[in-house]
Amino acid sequence: MKKLFAIFICLSISILSISAALAQGPEGDWVSSISCQNLDQSNAAEITLTFYSNVDGSIAAIYNDTITAGSSRNYDTTDAALNVPVDFSGSVVVSSLKPVVCTVNTQKSGSGTSEDPYRIASSSGLDELEVASTIYAPQIMKTYFGWSSYLSVQNASDSPVTIQITYKNREGNDIADATESATIPSHSNALFYQTANEGLTDAFIGAAKVSVTSPVEGEIAAVVHFYNVGDDASTSQFHSYNGLSGGATKLYLPRVVRLFYGYNSGVTIQNISDVATTVTITFNFDENTYVYNSDTISPNTALFLYLPDVAELDEVDSFAIGKRFGNAIVVTDNAEASIVGIVNEDNRGNTSHNDGNPIPEERIGQGSTYSAIPAGSETVQLFFPQVMNNVDGIFSGGFFFSNISGQAGFCEIHFTGVPEAKIDDFDMAVNESKSYYAPNIANLPDGFNSSVRVHCNVEVIGIQNFAADPGTGKVGDSFTQNNGFNK
Repeated sequence: MKKLFAIFICLSISILSISAALAQGPEGDWVSSISCQNLDQSNAAEITLTFYSNVDGSIAAIYNDTITAGSSRNYDTTDAALNVPVDFSGSVVVSSLKPVVCTVNTQKSGSGTSEDPYRIASSSGLDELEVASTIYAPQIMKTYFGWSSYLSVQNASDSPVTIQITYKNREGNDIADATESATIPSHSNALFYQTANEGLTDAFIGAAKVSVTSPVEGEIAAVVHFYNVGDDASTSQFHSYNGLSGGATKLYLPRVVRLFYGYNSGVTIQNISDVATTVTITFNFDENTYVYNSDTISPNTALFLYLPDVAELDEVDSFAIGKRFGNAIVVTDNAEASIVGIVNEDNRGNTSHNDGNPIPEERIGQGSTYSAIPAGSETVQLFFPQVMNNVDGIFSGGFFFSNISGQAGFCEIHFTGVPEAKIDDFDMAVNESKSYYAPNIANLPDGFNSSVRVHCNVEVIGIQNFAADPGTGKVGDSFTQNNGFNK
């Protein structure tokens, strides 16, 4: 039976204060929602969601459902039908005999006002081929200019495992006093708050490695959440990304931005091999190419780049504001090295170089993260479990994909339950990217909150996102972004 290990945190869903055990994380009442897509276009998928408590490892709830062929379903942990206990904190395993993919939204129960702003982030469920005995977290922080993080580690095995977390700072030095360990019951998870780790100094930024120490066959998955100080809507950024189990010598970054309507990207690359390497990053903006060559990255150490600080990209500031987005390819200069990476994007309300364009209040304080895509994972089919079009009159999103096959081809796009919105065969030039925003798609109704399938005759990669629309008056971090599924 296929299993998805979809880690999520659901904190204090019915009271106004968090419990003492969770007081190290961002304040507020937190809930989760799960979106699952049946990849089988001919047969229904019988699925089971099993919720495991991280208090004692017990099963807190089991929910069975059916997803029709090629369709998707959304599950909210506050829905009484799921019978998830109040104050639940833990993990979920999604099981099915059919291929399914899922994403998880973790969000504060905010109203989207300046006094109670949104804080939302999204991560992806991991299947049985994506869990491992060692997981890497490229970006970990403790009170770094107001930013901190916490790490959720899930046991993907059928028996308890003991794990160890080791940290390196940005200079590549081991932080021996910060090493942590824990034993995690089967399929449950454990939380590690960097603000509670006395071995990490304030203003720490670095990388982590999570390893199973016993038994040797044990496997784990992980999600990292990092967040701004949250004093107001402008500092409400809340990000999530999956810990990474394996790297490559080449990574694709489908979307990067610099001074783009107040948004900027950060790129973090971690060397997960036992040999040092440098990397070459080729950025593509508006048909222009810019090359960045890094300093040496030691084993298990991370490189941190904030795009406004990358001198090689200074020319991008002179572009029209709508042209300041692009993509990038990262390649190791040592063929024996292996790397993983993430791409962050946030809006801190910086209006410099904004060509006089005001930044909508709904955009200030937004942030999201997606994982760099290793070469070799591209496929001719791409799945996006949750795309929104004017949901509740607030949320809309879209998806973005690129042809990286090296040859021209064509694609078509299917929208679950709305055949009249299908986008028929269209050309995809070599290296071409396509971006679709749900409100601009003909025949896609308001309230659409479902899945999308992209089918091509060339290999593609992509990401999906959603956020509160400008003009809704809903402020804070409603911006999520995560990888599409190549299957």
